[in-house]
Amino acid sequence: MAPDSIFEDEAEVFRNIEVLEEDYTPETILCRDEAMNEYINVLKPIYKGRPPQNAFLYGDTGVGKTAVTNHLTNQLERDIVQKNEDEDDPINLTIVKVNCQNLTSTGEETSSYQVAIALVNELRSPKDMIASTGYAPQAVYSMLYDEIDELGGTVLIILDEVDRIGGDDTILYELPRSRANEKIENARIGLVGISNDYTFRTNLSPKVKDTLCETELKFPAYNANQLREILHDRASRALYDGTYTEDVIALCAALATRESSGSARKAINLLRRAGEIAENTGTTSITEKHVHQAKDDLEYGDMIDSITDQDAHKQYILAAVAHLSRVDRTPARVKEVHKTYEHVASAYGADPLSQRGMYNHLTKLAMLGFLTSHDNNEGIKGGQYYEFEFSDEVDSTKVREAFEQMGLSWQSFQIQQRL
Repeated sequence: MAPDSIFEDEAEVFRNIEVLEEDYTPETILCRDEAMNEYINVLKPIYKGRPPQNAFLYGDTGVGKTAVTNHLTNQLERDIVQKNEDEDDPINLTIVKVNCQNLTSTGEETSSYQVAIALVNELRSPKDMIASTGYAPQAVYSMLYDEIDELGGTVLIILDEVDRIGGDDTILYELPRSRANEKIENARIGLVGISNDYTFRTNLSPKVKDTLCETELKFPAYNANQLREILHDRASRALYDGTYTEDVIALCAALATRESSGSARKAINLLRRAGEIAENTGTTSITEKHVHQAKDDLEYGDMIDSITDQDAHKQYILAAVAHLSRVDRTPARVKEVHKTYEHVASAYGADPLSQRGMYNHLTKLAMLGFLTSHDNNEGIKGGQYYEFEFSDEVDSTKVREAFEQMGLSWQSFQIQQRL
């Protein structure tokens, strides 16, 4: 019998697809016992009504940092509500979460100033929110302290992807010292930073390191056996019985272990996409072929997302290389890339960096795997110079799709004669 709607599938694989969503927080966290026990000890003083501690969580993408944070803070809030029912002096806890990625409209690196504005707006009603520009930094911090002091009690501030603030770590100094500096009186602030960058702490200024006095929690990558356990748990609740096999689960786990250094998020996304492919082809059985197709689909989307995650000037450089590649002008020397980059940056309303400043971004893009660099040496006559082109994983189409995904119209340029 034909389906009642063109949007209805003839085959159904998913019982509850929300279980496979990125923002889903499971009731039970698997394979993270050691990290969770350390994290519980960090949060325990809040439950006891004592001053909160600071903590930084480190680990690659998809290893459970945010999931564990959401799970434990939700549990902490529930336990405090229950405890307050029997207490004469109830604990007042407010948890504020901000993701530090892409807080600026221009795509530039996030600043402490932008994080402070985001925190103010999290604490205010929609009608009282402030704009992302136009205020002196100390005015923004004053507004933030007023909001926190009005709340009173313990205010736990969670900054996800905190490494996005780069070299501007002012907020990591201001918040922990706010009470000692008499900026707030009625509240105590605890700070939790979540980072994919293990080197982030080493790059903090000495005064910030001294002020934070934080506990470091490291989240290791999952191994294949752990990923299989996690996938079995999710699949049993997300998929109908009989729609998947042990071989499918094992393949998703193996690919995630090999391709993304043990990311549970990648393994879960593979299973979800394989299920969608199965449904779209009218079958209720997810096969290994569906998983391999899902891997190809996700890799394409992941590269586009990786481009959108870069700061604005790296994106402009990639656009410049895309234009040079389109007219068969790559590999291109630094001077030529810079000339095209200047046109790109100006077209998007940004002040171009100097050639030296752009070169620092160019080499970072090569380190990240977006570009391939070639070291050429023509001896006394030609000297030594570098040329750059896209790596095998990137092409002009992906860069263009990334710009369109960010809502930026794709600009065309007349590429000048080779320098």
